[in-house]
Amino acid sequence: LLYTIKFELMLTRFLLTTCLVLLVDSQRFPVDLPKPWYDEGQLHNISNLTLPDFDMETLKKIMEEAMVGDQSPCMTKLYSLLTNFQSTDPVKALESLYFADAAGKPGSGLLSGNSIMVGDYDQCMSMKNSSAGYYDSCVITASALLGGRYPIIIQWSGCLPLECRVGNASDVETEIYNLVNKYLGKALYLIPGKAVRSCSAAMTWDVGAIIAATVLSLFALLVLIGTLWYCTEPVVKSFFEVPPEDTKLLVQNDEAENVYEDTITQNGGPDESDQIKAAAVENGVGKTGAVDDSSCSARVGRFFKCFALQKTLAMLTSTDTKPGQILCINGIRVLSINWVVLGHTYFLMSYFSADPFYAMTLIKRRNFHLVYNGLPSVDSFFTLSGFLVAYLLLKQLKRGMNPLMWVAYYIHRYVRLTVPYAMVILVEGFLYRLWMEGPFINWASTEESFCKDYWWANILYVNNFFPKMADKVCIGQSWYLSNDMQMYLIAPIFIVLLFKKPLGGMITNVSAIIASMIISAVLTYHYNLGPSTISDVNSGDDFHILYNKPYVRITPYLVGIIGGWILWKYGQKMTGTVLRLATWKKVLIATPLWLATAAIQYAVVFGLYDDIIHFVTEQKTASMVDSISYQMLARFTWGTALTVQILLCQCGLGGFINSLLSWKGWLVLARLTYAVYLLHFGMLYFMLYETRHAFYFTPDYNVALIYLGILMMSYLAATVLFVTVEQPVALLESLGYRKPQK
Repeated sequence: LLYTIKFELMLTRFLLTTCLVLLVDSQRFPVDLPKPWYDEGQLHNISNLTLPDFDMETLKKIMEEAMVGDQSPCMTKLYSLLTNFQSTDPVKALESLYFADAAGKPGSGLLSGNSIMVGDYDQCMSMKNSSAGYYDSCVITASALLGGRYPIIIQWSGCLPLECRVGNASDVETEIYNLVNKYLGKALYLIPGKAVRSCSAAMTWDVGAIIAATVLSLFALLVLIGTLWYCTEPVVKSFFEVPPEDTKLLVQNDEAENVYEDTITQNGGPDESDQIKAAAVENGVGKTGAVDDSSCSARVGRFFKCFALQKTLAMLTSTDTKPGQILCINGIRVLSINWVVLGHTYFLMSYFSADPFYAMTLIKRRNFHLVYNGLPSVDSFFTLSGFLVAYLLLKQLKRGMNPLMWVAYYIHRYVRLTVPYAMVILVEGFLYRLWMEGPFINWASTEESFCKDYWWANILYVNNFFPKMADKVCIGQSWYLSNDMQMYLIAPIFIVLLFKKPLGGMITNVSAIIASMIISAVLTYHYNLGPSTISDVNSGDDFHILYNKPYVRITPYLVGIIGGWILWKYGQKMTGTVLRLATWKKVLIATPLWLATAAIQYAVVFGLYDDIIHFVTEQKTASMVDSISYQMLARFTWGTALTVQILLCQCGLGGFINSLLSWKGWLVLARLTYAVYLLHFGMLYFMLYETRHAFYFTPDYNVALIYLGILMMSYLAATVLFVTVEQPVALLESLGYRKPQK
């Protein structure tokens, strides 16, 4: 290790001295390499100006020994580059200088886990296709042992010549392994066969990219036409003296609710039916059930106006509410999605961190477990989803059932979710790399290839089962959408039973909850899993065996269904009873319930503190009893606590908490939660894949600034997706709530 540090210090001093030499003059150099400040006449003296303790002969000897029996083009080219520093040929000398200067080198903090050697990507790319040769930025990601003990991931970005870029990948890695391990193996041992090499190949416009760009352009064109149509229609009508349309809304009754939407996949919360009604009014549908379809221009106008920015932005920013809405859910949704983004920010940054060992210090801070063990944030969405689906569907069932209602129940849901989802797949799977440039952009090719191969699994909502490999996922966070859709498909079984036979429905729901908990326990025991995917040496197994499977994650969803049924069945009675109570009685009832539910949630988030500390510091998984207990109870208890809190807020026992969660400002952000969930991973990828340097977890405000920036960009991008795709689809759907005038 000391030899490594000494060597790197000498190399750094050598390069600094060389840069000083190049500062002498600014004559033009007769090659098309980027022109720095230099003195052409001094380049051949570089070796004489280096410090005495930098032994160039030793470096030559190392390369000569490495080439014994290995005369591959790559090693030959590397040897010539490393020995041409002393060349009297200025072209060769400058080429070697650029090669060495642009390559990644070990920096400070090696003992803190700083194993990312990015180099200078832009300088390397400036040499591409120069007369000195073809160079490209290539990243080699390898597994290594620091000091022969600590496993770390080495990411080295090198400015490799063509000879090292086009050969057999395994041969090139083997050559580099042999060279490094021979001289640095005691300090940093590279594990053979654990490397991946990727170079910055330009993405071409294939068929998928062309289709994706065409679809995006089509939506953009529709938005432009719709916006202009909306602006000019009054003028056109006035000029041609067209009589106003009979713009009425057809709904089954004034109390109709949109039963097909829920939490993270919901546009506007439980009040969205009002938006659909308003949209339909503008689209030419009436309460009388009549609409004038005699004019072709009227029908065309209604279609294009669905894409008008004036309309979609107005619906996004509306804060109109009415009595009886579950407003506290909006605040819960926004806070939960922000929690999800925070956890994913830390998670993805860890792959590009210059101080990963500092994470051990972070984990020892109890308050940091709100981030590290932020997994219950997803269970919040499952709970809210089940709650709203049950509550709204029960209100619909009370008005009567018919086959068309069930057709609409499924088709509506699929269309409203899939169109914006498909747009994100098109962008991230087929267009993303066209917009990125950086040393790690080929990481994006991984998701790109998965999207091209498995896009069908996403739009069929089965990508939590196919492909079976947990790491081969298009849109990494999309496993939630598949789970939620699968639960939505079977939700009517539990809800209709509660509606028709409350006792039988309750027994069925409770039995399903118990069955899910038992399945979690059996799988945990059978596969020897830990209590959570964040504290399990087999975290990959935990993810695709337990974490992303509906028969495990359905527990809070079913708890939410029971909660929605309670609010539908007894909500008015409970609210009336609470209104008649004295204030002190309300406090006496609400306080212990809030404290109990908060204590349960605290235990779920922070209860693994000791087990996680042992796991991180000693790689020791919790006992099987602890693992089974947590896997069985955590999701159930979290969902139960959250359901009770929603009922308390809705029945008048929420106090200042309900006032905070029911703030009207949440309503606007709540409409964007689905789009934020779809887009925030892409925002993180865009930042990380283009980075020219490693990130630091310390000080805390570093990550805070990155998190707030990602969150803001996610909401801005979500706004664009909402007003151009998501809400126009909702408005187009509202055209179906009308019937032609006879």
